[in-house]
Amino acid sequence: MTDDLLGGVLGGDDEQPETEAPQALAGAEAFAAAVAARMSASDRQVAHDTSAFLKEQTRLLETQRRHLEDEHASRLTQLRLTVAAAKRKRYADYMRNALYTCIALLVVGVLLAAVRMTVEAMSDHGLVVEDFTVPSDLASRGVTSQALAEDLASRVAAIRAFTNSHSLTYSGEVRADQAGILKVQIPETGVSVDELEHFLHRWLGHETVVDGELREDAGGQVSIVLHIAGADPIVVSGSSADLDRLMQTAAENAFAVFDPVNDIIYLGATAGTPEEYDAAVRYVHSARLTLSGRDRAGGYTLVAGGDPDPRRALSEAMIPIDTDPRLMVAWMTASNVSARLGHDEAAVQFARKWVATRRQDQPTSEQAAYSGMIAVGRSVIDGATGDFGALRGYYQAVDRNSDQVTRRYADGAYVAALLHDEAAAREDLALALAAGPPDSTVLQARWHVSSSAGDWTQALDAAKALVAAEEAQKSAALRSDPQRPEFAARYDLAVATQYRPLLAYAEAMTGDTTSATALISQTPTDCYLCVGTRAEIAAVAGDAATADRWFAEAVRQAPDLPMAYYEWGQALLVRGDLAGAARQFSLAHEKGPHFADPLKAWGDVLVKQGQPKEALAKYDEALKYAPNWAALKQARAAVAARMST
Repeated sequence: MTDDLLGGVLGGDDEQPETEAPQALAGAEAFAAAVAARMSASDRQVAHDTSAFLKEQTRLLETQRRHLEDEHASRLTQLRLTVAAAKRKRYADYMRNALYTCIALLVVGVLLAAVRMTVEAMSDHGLVVEDFTVPSDLASRGVTSQALAEDLASRVAAIRAFTNSHSLTYSGEVRADQAGILKVQIPETGVSVDELEHFLHRWLGHETVVDGELREDAGGQVSIVLHIAGADPIVVSGSSADLDRLMQTAAENAFAVFDPVNDIIYLGATAGTPEEYDAAVRYVHSARLTLSGRDRAGGYTLVAGGDPDPRRALSEAMIPIDTDPRLMVAWMTASNVSARLGHDEAAVQFARKWVATRRQDQPTSEQAAYSGMIAVGRSVIDGATGDFGALRGYYQAVDRNSDQVTRRYADGAYVAALLHDEAAAREDLALALAAGPPDSTVLQARWHVSSSAGDWTQALDAAKALVAAEEAQKSAALRSDPQRPEFAARYDLAVATQYRPLLAYAEAMTGDTTSATALISQTPTDCYLCVGTRAEIAAVAGDAATADRWFAEAVRQAPDLPMAYYEWGQALLVRGDLAGAARQFSLAHEKGPHFADPLKAWGDVLVKQGQPKEALAKYDEALKYAPNWAALKQARAAVAARMST
């Protein structure tokens, strides 16, 4: 019965799921209420008790409801307070992290600034001019110590700017002592940032400090005395009315001590070759070089470049190569001196070493100019091996931003002539001649344009003008420095190895082979152009044996250059020796694979040998390197027309 009662009350479920304690209590109360309700139907006492029970339960439920409402409000308030506290804590965390970040950035910034200041100080090779000592009466007239220091610094800086634009190396910064600039104090030390930087530069750097004095001498004379550590005092004296000139002289003398290498460049550009050479010799033998083999090597490149004796200069040029073969300027100097002597093979071999150097192996002061000088070295190789297309690209790159209009057009005419681009050559030559009086560059361009076009009368005039210009410069050098005739003799070398061969060949091509033979005999026999021209003049004169002898000598002197092979092949072709000519043209092509002339001549031989297909291939290959060569296009068209019939 109890089971039935329970089953009826609970709806007949056999099992109930487990619940939490409050749920179980609610279930028990519900069960009791259900039992009471069932029994109250038959028992008044039960009904009364049930009614009382239910009322009591109602009061309890009401009390619980009010308690829960109060507790809910309290919990909401507590939750709001907790959320607000969490927000305040998060904001405080953000502020603390931001503060820590700012402090860290400040510390890093200070460390980076300190590192920068230290690195700059250690790499400082600048010149610092400190305030002068000036007599009080001169100071009262406005000649102040600071004004003199700034004047000297500005003059030395101007010299530095000039040499930097004319030299591979770059001088260090020049500045007056910065005693009067705005200072930023470092807290709690009383030391300014400027003072700290000044201290680091003096302690860690390699500054050259100049301090000077202006003295009044008797008779209205003044003396400027400069003191530079490690050097004898510089004293410049003269009239007080000539203070400007005295300051310039003092600045030049100070720069010579500060940067002797670029001072040599400065003297060469402003004073002349003898002064440049003398300064280079002093530099090489200076006690300042005892600690640096690289500096001594660099000094010998300057000595070699200015030495009036070319053979001695070549020996001097080898010293830096033996000292440090990684130096670009060493190979460059050797190449240039060899070219002056007419040793073309050596000049090219040195140039190959020159372009094989690495930027990182060069002195820091020369690295900025490295790419440009490597391009110069490649142009030496391109010109000697007949790669005139690459040579044209070099000249165009160099002349693109140049303000030397005459030089730009002369270079264009010269390379166009080598490429047999007759229209472009004549146009550029006319512009060069219109731009101003012809210098040696314009005259050489005129010779090549005229000879390429077969106008040997014009070529002869250009060659005569070249020789006359060199002789005029020699006379001027003798007048300006009669005690140093060896420097005037430099012009004789240029005539012998560069211009006399052009003159002699033009004379031969205009019919005067006797005069040409006598003239070329005055040239040195260890000069590649000279012996090649001897062979060509002999060939024009019909002296085959002499021509072959000199061609063989030219090949012996420069076995890796194509010019002598090509010219020899031309001479053999005129004689009718097709096999011999083809052999020489083949060798010329091997030595100069981008040289169009041997390919065109080789094609001409193949046509004569009855091999038009092979000739056409040579012509096509030649057109890659000389696309505007009219005679080449005509020869190709003739062969193509013959093959099509």
